[in-house]
Amino acid sequence: MPGCPAVPTIGVTLPSRAADPQAQRRAERLTARYRAAIEAHGARAIELPPDDPLTALEGLDGVLLAGGGDIHPSCYGQTAHPKLGHVDQARDRFELGLSQAALGQGIPLLGICRGAQVLGVVLGGDLVQDIDSDVEDAKKHPAGERGKASYHWIEIAPGSRLSRIMGARRVRVNSSHHQANGRLGYGVRKVAWSQDGVIEGIERAGEHFVLGVQWHPERMWRRAPRQSRLFGAFVAAASGGGRDSYKG
Repeated sequence: MPGCPAVPTIGVTLPSRAADPQAQRRAERLTARYRAAIEAHGARAIELPPDDPLTALEGLDGVLLAGGGDIHPSCYGQTAHPKLGHVDQARDRFELGLSQAALGQGIPLLGICRGAQVLGVVLGGDLVQDIDSDVEDAKKHPAGERGKASYHWIEIAPGSRLSRIMGARRVRVNSSHHQANGRLGYGVRKVAWSQDGVIEGIERAGEHFVLGVQWHPERMWRRAPRQSRLFGAFVAAASGGGRDSYKG
């Protein structure tokens, strides 16, 4: 209708199609959570499988880098840790290239769990390959039995984009990861961390929305309003030409 604002389109990255039907069904269920969160906040979601060309950015107003397995350490100049988990190198190549292109075009980027690590790597950083092995006095970050998430508190840096979005300095989040961002690249800021110092949120300086969170807000937003604000801010940025236009 004339005068109605356009609905932004956000691409959601996917793993390579699993050969195991059970694994494929699980991937589809997880992807549905991202789609539901995006659509509930006023945007259209489309899927971006790893075999798409980089022209996948055409028509997109934002990119959500979804959770998943480990990034191959060769992507950030390290050798494999003994506890390296499942890797999907086709997905690695696709997401790193897609993210680089999106950054160059000022397209908003939200990274969740693995996606936050993809952002850290494409922006010049590296990863902690196994928190339990490499972080002294580490708290429980990986999922528990049957994939049940752990929960812990994080601190959020004052004055950060994340702080403005969440409206809080301390937030309880879910946790199901064994890796995290390590050394950060130039212009990338640590904006959230757990008690043991593990990085839980990063963002790039500047007016364009480039934010990564280590937890899974797509699993929490229905019952946790602060988590809903993350998707609201992302959709607002996608609606506003890439700039951080969220008013809280």
